[in-house]
Amino acid sequence: MWGNPRLVQWDYGKEINITLEDALLSLESLRFMLGGAIKQAETNKPVYIRHSEEVTAIEGGKVPKPKHHLTKKELTPVALDEDHPIRVINLTKGVRTQITSGTIDGTKAISFHNDAMLDADVTSAKGDRIRIFWYEKVEQANKDAAVEITISPSTFPGTYRVIGDTFMRNTKGKDEAFQFIINKAKVVSEVTITLEAEGDPSTFEMTLNALRDTNEDGEQEMMKLVRYSTEDADGEDEGDDIGSLVTSGGSDNP
Repeated sequence: MWGNPRLVQWDYGKEINITLEDALLSLESLRFMLGGAIKQAETNKPVYIRHSEEVTAIEGGKVPKPKHHLTKKELTPVALDEDHPIRVINLTKGVRTQITSGTIDGTKAISFHNDAMLDADVTSAKGDRIRIFWYEKVEQANKDAAVEITISPSTFPGTYRVIGDTFMRNTKGKDEAFQFIINKAKVVSEVTITLEAEGDPSTFEMTLNALRDTNEDGEQEMMKLVRYSTEDADGEDEGDDIGSLVTSGGSDNP
């Protein structure tokens, strides 16, 4: 026959992917998506915050206290130990040093000396641009103090029972309550997080893959879609936009 039309086709697999988009991102949702281990700061189990701020040297080359670039709160860098020193770079003069004890409290001029680069000490002058790197150690057992999520190459998101509520607009222009139920949903481990310097806040997406499961009646299922009315028993309910499908045998399947 002309055109070589297809005579037979077999369906051999079914895949259902659901993409959820949200404007709110939390550490718990990140842990859920990435399959990471979450740790809350507490005594003997600290969380380290890495800080990096730039200041301008004042009179006498003194290095002022930096301010957090987001909150504008004044900070006092502290050298915790040799593994967590304060590192300082004079961007104007191109020299650097590190401080293994003490603090930067805004009253001191920092002397720079690097045996590989300098034969003599160099101090900052007024107007020099100074970049400060340091660690903040948090041990407060407070959920708002600090929380850390560790993502390793050997941990992956799990499978969960997911129930989602939303609205579906019918042909009459009315929004109807709509629910999807997945008894066994695998969270896809490929996650993209967008960080932009300008424009509107970015949303994030989470993808679920519906797996086959056995329901309470012993039947195989992947997903249930439920439309339901939110009207009172005596209220008007126009949610009748169900429709029908006609199979090749001619029977209607609601």
